[in-house]
Amino acid sequence: MINFAVFGINFGISVGFMGVVCLMLYVDRFGLMLPTIMAIILHELGHLTILLAYNQKPKRVEIKVGAVAIIGKFVLNKKRELLMLCFGSAFNFIFGTAFYICHILFKNQYLLNCSLVMLVVGVLNLLPIIGLDGGDILKLILLNFLKIKAVNFIIYLLSLFTAFLIVVFGGYVFLDTKSNISLILFGIYLFLGILISKKQKKDCNIG
Repeated sequence: MINFAVFGINFGISVGFMGVVCLMLYVDRFGLMLPTIMAIILHELGHLTILLAYNQKPKRVEIKVGAVAIIGKFVLNKKRELLMLCFGSAFNFIFGTAFYICHILFKNQYLLNCSLVMLVVGVLNLLPIIGLDGGDILKLILLNFLKIKAVNFIIYLLSLFTAFLIVVFGGYVFLDTKSNISLILFGIYLFLGILISKKQKKDCNIG
C-alpha cells in the first residue's frame, strides 16, 4: 500500500490497483482509461466535498482494485447523508456537462469521450445495488417506511435482480458486437460482490 497525506487526510493506494491501471493503460485502444480514472476521482471528491462542508473529516481514503472507500466515523443526519451520497454522481454529471460543452465548442472527440464516461460512471453508481451509492440512497428512503430487516431484504433481492439484468443485457451486447463482454464481466463482478458483501463495520465506509 502506497500511503500519503493531502490536506491532513491520509490516502492509501494499493499496489494491485496501480498494477491494474498500468495494464489497462497499456492495452487501452480507445483512450477511455484516463477519463474513467478521472471520473472515479471526481465522484469521490463529490462525497468528500459534502463531508468537509459539514466538518466531517475522514480518517482515511483507500483505493484498491475495484473499490474506493472513504473511512471515518461520520455524524450526519439523514438529509445530509442523502446529499453526500447523491453528490458523488452529481459531480460526474456537472463535469460531464462541462466536457460536453467543451466538445461542442472545440469539436474534440476526446472531450466527448470524457463526457460520456462521466455520465456512465455517474449513472452506474446510482444503480440500486448493495455497495453502490444507489443502494445506500434507496436504503435511506425505505427506512422511512419499513423496518431495517425488510429494507435489507428488499435491497438484497433488488441488487441481485439488477446485476442479473446487467448480465443479460451484456449478453445481448456481446451477441450484437461479437466481441464486447465488458457488461457481462461488470454484472458478474457486481453479482459476486453482492453475495460476499458483509454489512458489519464499526466505521462508516463510503464508496
